[in-house]
Amino acid sequence: MASSVKGQRPPRTRREQQAAETRNRIVGAATELFGDPGYAATTITAIADRADVAVETVYSRFRNKAGVLNAVLEPAVVGNDQGLDILELPAIAAIRARSDQREQVRLLAEFSRTLLERAAPVQHILALAAAVDTGAAELERRDRDRRREVQAVYIDMLLVNGPLRADLTAERAAATYSALANPSTFALLTVDHGWSADDFQTWLADSLTRLLLDP
Repeated sequence: MASSVKGQRPPRTRREQQAAETRNRIVGAATELFGDPGYAATTITAIADRADVAVETVYSRFRNKAGVLNAVLEPAVVGNDQGLDILELPAIAAIRARSDQREQVRLLAEFSRTLLERAAPVQHILALAAAVDTGAAELERRDRDRRREVQAVYIDMLLVNGPLRADLTAERAAATYSALANPSTFALLTVDHGWSADDFQTWLADSLTRLLLDP
């Protein structure tokens, strides 16, 4: 039997393809409904009807509405539906490979902007859902904790190439990154203040350079 190429997933069987198509229909339907009429007003039955599947199918795959929301959020954050972690993405590997901290900061700002911009609609849904659903609130907490953990790794990547600004600990640097690059700050600047995503990226890169690195 021929083996698959290392690092590549074997072709899906027909059953796996059908399962993936069903999952995609459910996630697509939920994405539409969570946007309008909104998370609170959307029922599992409505999601099943929109996706043209049985209600039991939605429950068996996602357990509850918060589970469906998690399936909507994940590809929006990571940028793919292949189960990759953020830190496994090629863009992060490219940033790791850089030896100049300022160039790393510039690329990290670009990466964070792309992630925040892509996930902004779903992050808005998540924030509204967390106010009315305990499962969604737990999902929001986990999403926030994961973002902080990933951003701490960003700081470790910078430290490989030199020290941070004098008297700045890695923990404080990670907290600084977290305060600047998060869905709330992105929404504040791009929605409330009318900044473009490019404006945000430029501000983030400049702020991170000033606050994290020596002049």
